[in-house]
Amino acid sequence: MEQSEFVQRQAIATARIHDKYSEDRQLIMDAMNEPILWSTSATDAFNLMKQLQSDELLNFDYLTDITAYDNVDGQDGPKRFVVVYQLFSTKTQTRLRIKLAIDPMETPESLTPLWPGANWLEREVYDMFGVKFKGHPNLRRILMDERFTGFPLRKEYPLKQREQFPDNVPLHLGSHPLAKEERSDEKYLHDFYNPNVLLNIGPAHPAMHGTLRIMCRLNGETIEDAACEIGYLHRGMEKLGENKTYHQWIVYTDRMNYCSALNNNIAYCMTVENLMGISITERCMWVRMILMELSRIIDHIICVAINALDMGAMTVFWLMYYWREEAYTMIESLCGMRLTTTATRVGGMAYDLPEDFIPRLKKFVKEFPSCLVEIHGLLTGNRIWIDRTKNVGKLSKEDALKFSITGPCLRASGIDLDLRRDRPYYAYHQVKFDVVVGSHGDVFERYLVRMEEMRQSVRIIEQCIQRLPGGPIWVDDPRVRIPEKIDVYTKMEVLIHHFKIFMEGINVPPGELYNAVEGPNGELGFYILSKGGPKAWRMRVKAPSFMLFQSFEHSVVGDKIPDAIANLGSLNIIAGELDR
Repeated sequence: MEQSEFVQRQAIATARIHDKYSEDRQLIMDAMNEPILWSTSATDAFNLMKQLQSDELLNFDYLTDITAYDNVDGQDGPKRFVVVYQLFSTKTQTRLRIKLAIDPMETPESLTPLWPGANWLEREVYDMFGVKFKGHPNLRRILMDERFTGFPLRKEYPLKQREQFPDNVPLHLGSHPLAKEERSDEKYLHDFYNPNVLLNIGPAHPAMHGTLRIMCRLNGETIEDAACEIGYLHRGMEKLGENKTYHQWIVYTDRMNYCSALNNNIAYCMTVENLMGISITERCMWVRMILMELSRIIDHIICVAINALDMGAMTVFWLMYYWREEAYTMIESLCGMRLTTTATRVGGMAYDLPEDFIPRLKKFVKEFPSCLVEIHGLLTGNRIWIDRTKNVGKLSKEDALKFSITGPCLRASGIDLDLRRDRPYYAYHQVKFDVVVGSHGDVFERYLVRMEEMRQSVRIIEQCIQRLPGGPIWVDDPRVRIPEKIDVYTKMEVLIHHFKIFMEGINVPPGELYNAVEGPNGELGFYILSKGGPKAWRMRVKAPSFMLFQSFEHSVVGDKIPDAIANLGSLNIIAGELDR
């Protein structure tokens, strides 16, 4: 889609929202000129979103995110909290933000009747802020321990507060209930001949990514029900994002999806730049596109290779990891790091491309497709691979929408959506590539989609190399421009400027926006609310793995235990993205 077409669609959608839905509600625009609609009450918010979902022209059929922020300073009215709903239309590719101000005792209606994927999102808001949702099927903590006191993302909660639990609490269905009701008949539960068995898969299992835990109810070898626990990798990412300066927080973005850290760096810096109204240089834009597609290839390599390894195909792992290491070696030459890069800066890059980067990249994109051909020969027609992946972990098109799935898993289910094409950013509208779409939504098609997406990323990189211009890598804006070292060492005023950027931070004007890119695993978005100054008032990360893990509870039902391993690997859940 051309940029002008996208802008026109958003304008048409905004006009309809204004004409039909803003009579009794306040309609404002954010920093990216996207509409924000303030709901008047908790009941009104539910009814409004129900109408927007069924509106034939707007068709806001996709729930992107639910979050909240603390309004303790009263800038958004007298009520303590603001609940923020992000909606998206797969028909018009437009966004809408609904905001609802509430007091601590108010209970908004749960959106689970409209979007089942709201389940985990509302549990997260409850866990972090203490906001309760009326009618929620299973409202309990999702990130913090059940014994945890307080709500971490409230402003009064200290950043460095720790809480110790001296006694272990045995895990049982009372604190970790499954989705279906359990029989309370003790004889039934403990009868030796009862075919229903509770089995924990993970977290101490290599296929569970080190932190994930799944409690399954088995009937023989068939999984009848499952409940997922996110695990123990909780580093307070969003809390840190509200206590560190915009510049300092770049290093934390590496640690979200650490398989494609460059993509996280770029998406975050792009969000801050949009909030500040900064347009990066042409060279910086094309360099960032190269690095984002290289990250996509790395991420897909890891997904396919480890998914195959989990099912015993070790040869595939070694073949693909050779190319992963080749890509990491190029990244290391760029910024000195392989995994956690921190290569992007607001307004530019930490470093320009080294002299040998483009020749090595040309060699990579020329030779890497031969690896894909070899992998296809090993897997695609392999009877064992087919039996282990076809009709396993199926997500229908309807289910993918209900659970707010994004990325390759969404496209494998038959939904033709890719933000690079449908909501173009940078110069993606100037390069040619195909959006890969499946129909069956099983493990096999997720594998095929990722394999072809790696080919398309090679295709994009080749075009970026051809169009890569010379010129500066940094925007000429004193608000964000980090001075050259030689000037810092020799000029007093430059030294002062350098000191202020690193010690005081970048001054971002008041405003808010939600900005998203098509990450390797799906939509990676940042919602930033700024009230001016060097730190965000609200730093929200919309990570694809969170919703992918939620859908696993649904897609694993009816499969066998080995199928659960194949299914989870095909979703490619990265534990670092689940952290808040």
